[in-house]
Amino acid sequence: MLRRVVSSGVSYRAQVQRITSARSVTIASATSATKNLVPIKTNLRADALLNTPRLNKGAAFSREERAIFGLEGFLPYDIHTLEIQVERAWNQLQKQPSNLLKHAFLASLRDQNQVLFYRIMQDHLPELLSILYTPTAGEAIQQFSHLFRRPIGCFLSYPNADGMRAQLEAHVESLNYDPDVSDPNEGPIDLIVVTDSEAILGIGDQGVGGITIATSKAALYTLGAGLNPNRILPVVLDVGTDNHLLFSDPLYMGWKHTRVRGEPYDRFVDKFIKHVSALFPDALIHFEDFGNNNAQRLLDKYQSHVPVFNDDIQGTGAVVLAAAMSALRITGEKLSDSRIVLYGAGSAGMGIVNQIRQGMILVDGLTRGEANKRFWCLDADGLLLKSSLSLRPGQEEYARDPNEVQGWKRETPEQEALRLIDVVREVKPTILIGTSTHAKGFTEEVVREMAKGCERPVILPLSNPTSLAEIDPADAMAWTDYKALCATGSPFPLIRMPDGTTHKISEANNAICYPALGLGTVISRSRTLSPGMIMAGVQALAELAPNDNKSLLPDLADVRSVSVHIAAAVVRRAIEEGHARIQFQGDNADMEEFIKKRMWDATYRPLELI
Repeated sequence: MLRRVVSSGVSYRAQVQRITSARSVTIASATSATKNLVPIKTNLRADALLNTPRLNKGAAFSREERAIFGLEGFLPYDIHTLEIQVERAWNQLQKQPSNLLKHAFLASLRDQNQVLFYRIMQDHLPELLSILYTPTAGEAIQQFSHLFRRPIGCFLSYPNADGMRAQLEAHVESLNYDPDVSDPNEGPIDLIVVTDSEAILGIGDQGVGGITIATSKAALYTLGAGLNPNRILPVVLDVGTDNHLLFSDPLYMGWKHTRVRGEPYDRFVDKFIKHVSALFPDALIHFEDFGNNNAQRLLDKYQSHVPVFNDDIQGTGAVVLAAAMSALRITGEKLSDSRIVLYGAGSAGMGIVNQIRQGMILVDGLTRGEANKRFWCLDADGLLLKSSLSLRPGQEEYARDPNEVQGWKRETPEQEALRLIDVVREVKPTILIGTSTHAKGFTEEVVREMAKGCERPVILPLSNPTSLAEIDPADAMAWTDYKALCATGSPFPLIRMPDGTTHKISEANNAICYPALGLGTVISRSRTLSPGMIMAGVQALAELAPNDNKSLLPDLADVRSVSVHIAAAVVRRAIEEGHARIQFQGDNADMEEFIKKRMWDATYRPLELI
């Protein structure tokens, strides 16, 4: 068994120096990696122990633990199991009158008892995901400075940039890392989820409140893929805000300054990347909700030499590509033969087509130019054309030549731009993707026109929330004689088919994919999260889709087992491409078993007083 033991007598700086000088290791097989259920050693007693959420068990402390740690008199007499605690917490949660208060309840529970928080979330993930994350997290972020009780995560502010490294070191030193199951060469942080809060969900610039999106995404890595929550660091880069509502709010807790941009912003981000790369050399850096002008640019800047990932760009694209590949397994067609229309050419939409293009290149062997010709992208002004003066970076490659569309029929004679119905009529797409937030934008006319050109239309209305979806999948099914293959960005009810059976529409939720990509990257200790590694994960996800009569993607309730399969594929590809700093001897079953034994579980561990 490979273990890392962190001695309280060894400084954090010394540990990092030892880690960075270590060589890669070889893991013989899954049997050499077992769950580390040895006691957690601590010198905390009585109320200090109860006030440490990572160690607190509440009423679940045993008689022996109560005696040893001086807890008698601090707790009611009876001992309750974790299952009883979950039942009590669930009943309390259900009594909260609003989703925002439910979110606050869960945050408070996390601050009191880490294991109980993750266990209730794990047991009720489909019901609670929308409370912890979108859409409720958006409201919690807007109210951050009003709901604030205690800090969680790392706050790096622009005025304090000179002390950034010391702040990171102090923050990590304050966390009581345990000698968990791991490679002895591995660092104490596996994952950093960082945001600058400029483009939070659908609500824009939220300043320092963006820390809540980082903590929510961090929690999903644990819930979905079993990453140890004590080795995930949520970070907000507070570079000011252009949100005037925050400026005028006396309770706002962030730096009240206009948002820093240009070279000063880049220097601040560079400093952050430099320090975290030095302090946490094996950590994956997850960029979350950066603005349109920075998201793709920063990903391109760092991904060649630092393990970075942008969920908005890569994660969404990965899960949508998996849904498309799953649909094509049903139709028997190749991805490269698809004609794809994107309705909503913003950053999310372009990230999706970029990922699908990557699939055409890596799986089907197309050139980049050949793949570009398989896409027709529309924004608010209609079909993207090379003659347009408003093309944004990333759109140019997909813009069509005006000569190509010169003879296309417009819906009305006076109309200049080509609208969705015009494009569908001419292109006869096989896949229609919606990221426009234009509710009901996929009209009956559009869908019926699409159905004329292909036997099994793939229709993916991905805009959130449900009220902004481009189409109700029940309509998509009805207007195509129930031949459409659908996945959505929001949950929808079951659809009753003509034969009386019900059909579940897959939700293309990033949480079914990105935690596993992170897990595979962390376990492989990869120097980068390469396009090939992401593609391996996508293909593994597509393989798990149910049959023709069910959904295009696995159910979110099965995310843990799904993550094992995806992570194994990612680790294999990292090793094949030479990015991994481990070697593995064993078959795929051994790999999956090894991964399972590396996953953190929401169970109480024994404690040992030192």
